[in-house]
Amino acid sequence: MPNFCAAPNCTRKSTSADLAFFRFPRDPVRCQRWVENCRRADLEDKTPDQLNKHYRLCANHFETSMICRSSPYRTVLRDNAVPTIFDLTSHLNNPRSRHRKRIKELVSFLLDGDATAKELWA
Repeated sequence: MPNFCAAPNCTRKSTSADLAFFRFPRDPVRCQRWVENCRRADLEDKTPDQLNKHYRLCANHFETSMICRSSPYRTVLRDNAVPTIFDLTSHLNNPRSRHRKRIKELVSFLLDGDATAKELWA
């Protein structure tokens, strides 16, 4: 089963062998910095163990100085590595993602209570 990058607006998955994926650190302080830098509110309530087990970031979100390539078999992060490279604006120019977001909002609104058609399309 492929790993998917947890960074916002990143669609990379681990099917390409030349791209490394890194688990979130178990250390609570470092893990918190990763979550803050990702700017994904849905990750904030997860424990470091949950994040480590289920979420990964691809190497494209780390400065090259944070990645050790000393082993020909494995790509490893430095102990103090923190992801700093993110595309936080591409979704603003994508009308499809805005449309999907609107649909999610409408579905959520419908499930939370009764709504009139006028409220839905306002």
